[in-house]
Amino acid sequence: MFEKNNAFSWGWVFGSMAVFVVAQLVLSVLFGQILLGSRIPVGLQQVVQGLLMLVSYFVGGFLVGVVSPGVRMLEPALGAFLSIFLVVFVSFVLPSSYIHFQWLKLIIGGVIAFALALFGAKLGEQITRQI
Repeated sequence: MFEKNNAFSWGWVFGSMAVFVVAQLVLSVLFGQILLGSRIPVGLQQVVQGLLMLVSYFVGGFLVGVVSPGVRMLEPALGAFLSIFLVVFVSFVLPSSYIHFQWLKLIIGGVIAFALALFGAKLGEQITRQI
């Protein structure tokens, strides 16, 4: 599934998507429950949730950059974009979704997630090269 050379790997793209889901779950358990469990306004809860999602793309990209063999920067970035695509795509299959599909949401969210994962992967790769 995961190739050992530096050739592009779809396995690492889909593996990165799983890493982002796990990172979001871990961050939500560690920080989200503490912050969102208290009585804070709904608007602030949404800000915290959004920030945790953004941090998860950076952290996930960083983890993939650290653990992957060779240089893997495009794979986690593309995996982050596809993760956003899945979230937005859900609006097609849910009859009453609070997420309404919009191309602009997909593009902006995907580009932000792509950039954060790319930056995290680049930092992870730099750290592993120094060790």
